[in-house]
Amino acid sequence: MIIWYIARGMGLAALVLLTATTCIGAFGGAAASPSQRVVTGYLHRVTATTGLAALALHISTILADSYAHVGWLGMLIPFRSGYRPAWVGLGTFALYTIAITAAVGVARGRMAASPRAAHAWRAVHGLAYVGWTLAVLHGLRSGTDASTAWVRGLYVACIVAVVGSVLVRVASAARPVVGGRAARPTPPAAGVRR
Repeated sequence: MIIWYIARGMGLAALVLLTATTCIGAFGGAAASPSQRVVTGYLHRVTATTGLAALALHISTILADSYAHVGWLGMLIPFRSGYRPAWVGLGTFALYTIAITAAVGVARGRMAASPRAAHAWRAVHGLAYVGWTLAVLHGLRSGTDASTAWVRGLYVACIVAVVGSVLVRVASAARPVVGGRAARPTPPAAGVRR
């Protein structure tokens, strides 16, 4: 029974940590100063690493749980699980997407050397949003606690946080760039009409 509690707890911990990672990543692109970018980059890496550790523990305990009937094939090959195969299959796709995103994140320093590689890095790292969405769907439909009010509230809070951070990112990207950072709209001077 303890394995089941750890599996559930680590799944929710991974959700919260990877949500934080996704939000910080979205805000990181909107950071105005170099020092803000350093701090958000550091927080992004720390929450990502901790979230991946929680995810690894979630997967390990699910595999160790004889009640779950997921098994190695169910974990590695989408839709082969004995337990809710469609939704566990989405979790498998989420795992692959998040693993690719993490691997590319580690290689960022090397890929940033050329504009073409940096563009490829951004495109692949952008898959984090897809992986996060698949993970949310996986948890909502295969999680045994997904029907409880507090867990539903947690999922709603995570969804609102990511959508909000993406909207901030899109809004900041829409502003014109002046001197290396997004220009803030200036208020009209007193007595001047627009």
